[in-house]
Amino acid sequence: MTRFISEDTINEVKNVTAYELAIQMGHSIRSSGTSWVTYCPNPNHGSEKRPKTYISKYKGIFKCFDGGGCGCKGSDSITYYCWSQYGEWDKKHFFDCILGIAEIMGIHVGYEDGQPKRTDKGKAPKYQPRPIVEDVKPQSDEVCDRVYRRFLSLCPVYEEHVHEWRYKRKYSDEEVTAIGLRSVPKSYKELNIIIRTLLSEGFSLERIPGFTMRLRKGGDSNHKGDWFWTISASGKYFIPLRNEKGQIIRLRVSTGREDKKYMWFSSAPNMDYVDDVNVMRKGGASSGAPLNIVAPFPVLQAWEVGVEVTTYLGSDFVICSEGEHKSYISSNILQKLFIGIPGVGIYKEVIPLLRQWKTKKLVIAMDMDALLDETKEAGKNNYVFEHLTEFAKQVLDDEGIEVVIWCWDPKLGKGLDDILLSSVLPVEIDLRTKERRLVTV
Repeated sequence: MTRFISEDTINEVKNVTAYELAIQMGHSIRSSGTSWVTYCPNPNHGSEKRPKTYISKYKGIFKCFDGGGCGCKGSDSITYYCWSQYGEWDKKHFFDCILGIAEIMGIHVGYEDGQPKRTDKGKAPKYQPRPIVEDVKPQSDEVCDRVYRRFLSLCPVYEEHVHEWRYKRKYSDEEVTAIGLRSVPKSYKELNIIIRTLLSEGFSLERIPGFTMRLRKGGDSNHKGDWFWTISASGKYFIPLRNEKGQIIRLRVSTGREDKKYMWFSSAPNMDYVDDVNVMRKGGASSGAPLNIVAPFPVLQAWEVGVEVTTYLGSDFVICSEGEHKSYISSNILQKLFIGIPGVGIYKEVIPLLRQWKTKKLVIAMDMDALLDETKEAGKNNYVFEHLTEFAKQVLDDEGIEVVIWCWDPKLGKGLDDILLSSVLPVEIDLRTKERRLVTV
């Protein structure tokens, strides 16, 4: 049955301001009178010596004034996102903008069966999202793990990525191997060899998130031989995500882009409704947004696939953070079990896991802009703060878990990994007693 993005989801996305979205996308913003100023999100604008795109603090509208303006302007997050991704505003991108903003902001995407709801006047909504097919379930964690492990073993390791892992992330070569970091193939020839190897070895790529079949140029969609397997990814390198049994269940991609540093290795199940036959796709599956269970590197090296992580590491004390690198680096320094959430608003699966593990203490260690950021009008990132507060409240409902928040001077670093790499320890605040104390390791 055809389904449409729900009006509730669309309205929730519309409530996100261009300013909030720009912050979450990592765009540099400073206050200037009644406006926020940032670099133009239009990728076709070219280089700018200084930011000249203004976002009104009161009206929410934005406009580029650099060199007389490149035409980039709008009144909400949807147009801002569209300009940043497509270098234009066109309502044909509306559907993709809704999904893109929802992923960045951690908004749940709901769907409705049948036709889009009509307005009180009987007219259809201004934007009618194009239909999608019924959800397709990805293969089991066991199957995904086997495919991803072999796929990663075939992927290259480029020197520029090794340089980043060694000097920026401070990983040893052994740690890179334990995590499973690998480069995204740069050429079609290189990728084609990998795909052919997987298929020749009997691996099925059907419904493995990130892999998709495309129709050859000028091909007949009814002819099986005109379809070929490829991947839905471009960027720098892959970062594996594991479940509590050590299975690699999904991959993230470091893109190298400032506006969206990471994306999911994901693929649509079918895109046969696309008018341009050359971009027809099938056989894929969405990655979703699962948790990443992270253990210190000695555990990663010894972790046998299918064995619960609690066999190797105590779960009485668990730290919850956001971001793959942040979790891997911090877990290794602190030698603690981490749950990496895929976005500040995506934490519902954490609580059942804590109960399963019989966790006694949960540490919430998000980036410090959630609590203190002088560049923001409210003095903090309100969006992140509200989600952090709601997450903490839900965990506090379980009387058996001590809940604390880790804090530090944001001048010392934005994320937990930043301060730990500088040999600085945070201060923790007990959310029940309000007691403050220096963290000891």
